Amino acid sequence: MNMIEKKIDGEVLYDGKIIRVERDTVLCPNGKEAFREVVRHNGGAAILCITKDNKVLLERQFRYPYDEVIYEIPAGKLEKGEDPYMAALREFEEETGNKASTLEHLTDIYPTCGYSSEIIYLYLAKDYVKTETHFDEDEIIETEFIPLEEVKKMIDDGKIKDAKTICALATYLFRYGK
Repeated sequence: MNMIEKKIDGEVLYDGKIIRVERDTVLCPNGKEAFREVVRHNGGAAILCITKDNKVLLERQFRYPYDEVIYEIPAGKLEKGEDPYMAALREFEEETGNKASTLEHLTDIYPTCGYSSEIIYLYLAKDYVKTETHFDEDEIIETEFIPLEEVKKMIDDGKIKDAKTICALATYLFRYGK
């Protein structure tokens, strides 16, 4: 069955530093026209770091849209055309003060597929050394190594709600059976 929609017309509603909002008119496979509002985003890269003694590196950061401090794995947005692997290496060092010599690609996720083009590329940090943080001027981040079993409980208790963090950890646990 054909499920592909064809764009007929579109307009840009907002073009900002991080997102672009478009409103498109599409032709549906059944011949009907519909509107689609899309948030265009360059995507992001996120890094799961688990130590040999099964501790997970998490950040605590205030997230304005939710008006709360949340736990999440290190991550950052991609610049237009930037390689996700290189962005992950950069963000891991900038935000945590750790430099990874290698990253293993875990998976890619579509965090809000109903209205956004964002893709987050998830990686696992391997063979890293301590360096220094290099926060953006508007970033206030605390990092902490938390035992894996406690992180699982935090997810179960709703203390960790961040989708990329839950997806990265679930992929890691599925792949490595820990």
